[in-house]
Amino acid sequence: MFTYSPTFREYKVEKDSNYHNVVQKLQHNELSYEFGLIIQTELSKYPTLLKEQFESLYEAADLIVHESPYLFQYDHYFGKDSKLRIYNSHNHEYKLAHQIWKNNLARDYLPVLFDLEKKLVRGADLIFSTSEDEKNSLIKMYNPNPSKIMVAPNGIETFEWLSSSESSNEQPTAFFIGADYPPNIEAVDFIISQLADSCPEIQFVVAGGCCTPFANSSKPNVRLLGRVRHKQKLRLLAEADFAINPMFTGAGVNLKTLEFLSAGLPLFSTEFGVRGLNVIPMKHYIPAEKNNFAGTLKRYTSDKNVLNEVSFNGQKYINNHFSWKSITEKMQVELNKLCSY
Repeated sequence: MFTYSPTFREYKVEKDSNYHNVVQKLQHNELSYEFGLIIQTELSKYPTLLKEQFESLYEAADLIVHESPYLFQYDHYFGKDSKLRIYNSHNHEYKLAHQIWKNNLARDYLPVLFDLEKKLVRGADLIFSTSEDEKNSLIKMYNPNPSKIMVAPNGIETFEWLSSSESSNEQPTAFFIGADYPPNIEAVDFIISQLADSCPEIQFVVAGGCCTPFANSSKPNVRLLGRVRHKQKLRLLAEADFAINPMFTGAGVNLKTLEFLSAGLPLFSTEFGVRGLNVIPMKHYIPAEKNNFAGTLKRYTSDKNVLNEVSFNGQKYINNHFSWKSITEKMQVELNKLCSY
């Protein structure tokens, strides 16, 4: 157990002995993205350490918050007791999985995920979704009571960014960062296989777990840094001339987009990369799609007036609408309403 404050404790549970039994039963590589999620769901059918921990905390809990349908079945009291349930949705998970899961054996599991998320959405007392688009998507697919779904977007700490100094980069420097996650890997592949060759005058700096599959890449204008610590990420954001976000798949609100804009970087992004934020093309960011991304970079990377304007507007908009302080204040209002019934 880790105690962060008098009102915030975290319980960590070690990997269960049943983990390898489930891996063998599924007969698949446990390290793959899809099966990493499926394994966690399948483990809920066993007498695991996590289930034991849930039981030990259940009685004293006044409400239970679910962060994902993948662990939904651990809560076998759901719908059978009077405790309040909240679904803090990160994505429309079924829609996301249907879009990005590539493995055919994993895709056979999609109906199970659909049923889990449907039960969670319909049975929860309050749902937080990351955007109006996500909210409407959940309503359309699962037909819950719309009044119980509230928008609570991803947010950022607006005060932590380092000041950007006048660029001393020998080449215009583009920055991208992402976890080891299929849509991010797809974006890095696009940077290496297309943008790097089309824009040899630009230095592309890529950080995060998304670099892992490309360890053997040797493009002279692509720096793959791998996972970086938070302080290093802040330096990279301050040192870059602009950010790029060539995202083509995914769900929810893109956290990296919030960080790029809040840090004051001019952003080149696909429409998909800025989903759910209601930002305006050429005001808050520079729009660039797969077929014209390289051309758009060539056109605007030397236009200081455009870069400065979208940087200023984007930073102001995000900091005014997506700070954690303003988001959590609105969430607190909804929680108070729920708990007062």
